[in-house]
Amino acid sequence: MISAVCLGFFGAVFGLVGMKCTKVGGSDQTKAKIACLAGLIFILSGLCSMTSCSLYANRITSEFFDPSFVAQK
Repeated sequence: MISAVCLGFFGAVFGLVGMKCTKVGGSDQTKAKIACLAGLIFILSGLCSMTSCSLYANRITSEFFDPSFVAQK
């Protein structure tokens, strides 16, 4: 989850740099590549968050249905 948050932050930074309205980043072709990189980073961030949520949900459900788990359900 931490990696998803960090990737989301860097994706937002690259997205801001890759916008056409900013003066940082060089030519339009370079900005297009930066914006594409930002989109790829956002996709990776989404995959990281989806994976972490799925693993956590799997752990919770496996503990709930485990008859030898004695903690409060």
